[in-house]
Amino acid sequence: MLEIHEDAVEPLKEMGTGLRITAQETDDGVELQIDDATEPQDGDEVVERDGAQVYLDGIAAEVLADQVLGVHAHGDHFHFTFDDQSA
Repeated sequence: MLEIHEDAVEPLKEMGTGLRITAQETDDGVELQIDDATEPQDGDEVVERDGAQVYLDGIAAEVLADQVLGVHAHGDHFHFTFDDQSA
């Protein structure tokens, strides 16, 4: 299951909503889309850490199952990273 890095909790809370990650399979692999969301959609996997929530559709949950989500605030926007849980 995707994990939320401890340093990502505050930036996620600053967004004021949850985060929804969806994935679409393409010829080149998988394309992720990250959007604000106030609640999960039917079938979403919910990952929570200290009040920060991330919702993943089925494909995203499968693709990111061994990853740790990092979020870094940069002024008016955010950067997202995914690192192996074993790292």
